[in-house]
Amino acid sequence: MTLQERTLQRRDPLAAVVGRPTSYVAAVGIPLYAIVMTWAARDDIANPLLAVLAIGMCVASGIILLHESSPLRAPMRRRVLVSIMLPALGALVLSAASTWSQNDYLGDDWAGPASGLYLVALAPYRPAKEIVIAGVITAAVAGAVASVELGFFVSVGLDAAFLIVAVTPVLALALGSAAFTDVLVRSLDRWGVRARSSFTTMLDERNESIARSVQQDRVTIINKEIVPFLAALVDGAPVTDEVRNRARTIAEHARLVMAAEANLTWLQRVAEGSGRADPATMGVVRATVHDESRLALHMTTDERTAVRAFLSAVNAHVSFIPRNSSIAIVGDRGRCLVELRVAMESADRALHGELAPYLAVLRVVFSDLELDNGDAHLTLRFSYEQR
Repeated sequence: MTLQERTLQRRDPLAAVVGRPTSYVAAVGIPLYAIVMTWAARDDIANPLLAVLAIGMCVASGIILLHESSPLRAPMRRRVLVSIMLPALGALVLSAASTWSQNDYLGDDWAGPASGLYLVALAPYRPAKEIVIAGVITAAVAGAVASVELGFFVSVGLDAAFLIVAVTPVLALALGSAAFTDVLVRSLDRWGVRARSSFTTMLDERNESIARSVQQDRVTIINKEIVPFLAALVDGAPVTDEVRNRARTIAEHARLVMAAEANLTWLQRVAEGSGRADPATMGVVRATVHDESRLALHMTTDERTAVRAFLSAVNAHVSFIPRNSSIAIVGDRGRCLVELRVAMESADRALHGELAPYLAVLRVVFSDLELDNGDAHLTLRFSYEQR
């Protein structure tokens, strides 16, 4: 899988998370449809064992879909589509075999439409091109199975009509699913172009705003310590050794503060905002950042946004423990390796609850993300290019 895959999950990870209930519906509804249709056509079943196995294969596809569409496993890989559709194709063949020589019509066969419905459920996760290819392959299998059964149908001389009935539901569902995905992805691409254009237009204004903010910070430092000191000298205060020492102290303090603020990266500023009051020390504790080479500056806008959003969500969580949380970034042969450790009182619950959408976005942006979670901590490891 590459970052260029044209999937809805890639373009809008949160939309795929919000749409996940459709995976639940498909994982339950499609096997239920298979069971109902099998029961309705029970008089046509020649081999009940094969009929049960066909339903079992359909259920297997649903279980895989439900498991792999979880935000904790985003983004969905191509192999997942294959692993879902292979049991569906097996169900198609087994269902036909279970009614061998006793199937008079195709209208009550459920396996073909069920395979097409699984392709619809895959729309948010895989590219339109793959869905079309999978649909064509599934339709070809459905057509081949129907052609083998032609001799058992009640109507003779309508072979073409039976083949059309066999392949049409699959192709219609697959092409409809692919068209839906393609339209959404194209729309998001157009929105992205407009957003980048607007961002470029607003860049100068943003830089001016940042400059004013920095200037205001400097003025605040001057007004707090330097101006009162100079005012005292103007009013005639004697210049003693103590005054000289205080002047040196104020100058050194101002220099250190300004230098420290100038050297802070965006990631360190985010950590600065993660402080929590500590009643034991009557101070503020924060997550620590280890980034001596300032590698956080090499992240792209998308990567920064994903990390910042995740850290903000963590900081807002009631069980977050800043004291035991840390972020470390080191360079390794052109890549930046990140280890993000988050301490929480109920880490596993947060991971499957409030933090799940943010983790889904991180998994899409950083395709090599690894997660280690326990009862009281989350450890995320991922990397990005050192640009």
